Amino acid sequence: MSDNPPEQQNLQAAMEALQGHMQTLVAKMRADTGIPGICLALDIAGRYVFASTGTRAIDDPAEIDENAHFQAGCISKLLTALVAAELIEAGKCDPDDPIEKYLHELRGTERGGNLAIWHLLSHTSGYRGLNISDPGVAYYYSWPECVEFLKNTPQLFKPGSVFSYEHAEYAILTKIIERITGADILDLYREMIFQPLGITPGSVKVKRRGDEAYAAEHSFNRDTMKFEKVRAVPFGDFWNGSLSGITLTMRDLLRIASTICGISAPPATMSEKAIKFTHKQVVKIPRTYGSVRHEQIPVSFGAGCAFYRGWLLGHNGSARGQACGLRFDPQNNIALVIGINAWQPFFRDLIVSGIFGMLRGRPIPPLPEESLEFSLKDLSGIYIGPKDCTAVVECEGEQLACTLHDRDSLALRIMMRRDENGVLGVFSDTQHYSLGFFREPDSGTYALMLGTLAFRKQ
Repeated sequence: MSDNPPEQQNLQAAMEALQGHMQTLVAKMRADTGIPGICLALDIAGRYVFASTGTRAIDDPAEIDENAHFQAGCISKLLTALVAAELIEAGKCDPDDPIEKYLHELRGTERGGNLAIWHLLSHTSGYRGLNISDPGVAYYYSWPECVEFLKNTPQLFKPGSVFSYEHAEYAILTKIIERITGADILDLYREMIFQPLGITPGSVKVKRRGDEAYAAEHSFNRDTMKFEKVRAVPFGDFWNGSLSGITLTMRDLLRIASTICGISAPPATMSEKAIKFTHKQVVKIPRTYGSVRHEQIPVSFGAGCAFYRGWLLGHNGSARGQACGLRFDPQNNIALVIGINAWQPFFRDLIVSGIFGMLRGRPIPPLPEESLEFSLKDLSGIYIGPKDCTAVVECEGEQLACTLHDRDSLALRIMMRRDENGVLGVFSDTQHYSLGFFREPDSGTYALMLGTLAFRKQ
């Protein structure tokens, strides 16, 4: 007979049942999709649940689990935001400071004087950004090149007014942090976050690898209708504070998520005020619409964390052939992280929504349908986005065709239709992409959101 009181026995039984539900969920998702491996970790007020299914690679029988390393990718931005928040709380910089205060190369320039740390943190700088799909940008970019780019790139939106997920903003923020501290951003992660939380990161860079177990990367081949391994190519060092090559396990990510959520007390190197600072929301993200399997776009974005429907905060971190997610609910002391060793953001988001719906006893509701207030003909035209990217929108009756051109090649075509209630929707298969239209708050100029990227009409 157990010595634990009845309430403890009931709680333990409930957690064991939940673990079973989580295991059933991920197993069914893998059976339905063929994804090589899925793993997740959950913290409910200090009690942990782990579930996993599948293998680390399509050609490797080793089972995937919560100790397999995934590439942090964009979750690096959340770590950089945490470091920046500590500097702000310590009075070493101010979010309203213009970036030229720390970057002498940009003094006297439009970017240097008009952009503030706030804009970098919240992805609201508004300048025409870089095209990360350009190999020269992804793998060989340098700070001097970025300085020249910033001096000459046009301003598409007023700083602070429009969200657009520009990776270089966090590379610029990283440079500011390194100027203030005199330390490398990866060393700051290690000193301020990893070591205090008992985390030993890995790396996708071969020369920096230890004996960690890595989750391989896969993509879905539509010709063979199978998942295939793809090569993990890390971004250049310029991107360390934005798209770093560090790898973390689900256990590692859960420690970070639990600390940011407030479930676990922060170590001495992390202040509660700085953590709360990263929760602060700054800008609303225009509504987008996708086909059946589109990635869930946040409702707003703040100083490091996005706000998702269902009252969830967090960040995504994906590589070429992986999809990771970090979500937390500070009101109910719940933190969740998930890793999929394939580029399947829809299924990542579906699992996250399903788990939080299960925990709350009701599904996370979809965003309410809203009629489009714009004339479709007025939306026709050419829209400018990141460097070398344009979107051409054409109207025919109640239908729109949006064609994305990336470096002079056709990259994507999205077909939309307005129904009898005036609601615009996508009827083509756009996989994880979504599209929406809005007007810039300052000028009223038409603009569009392609996923998390903003384009301005010429």
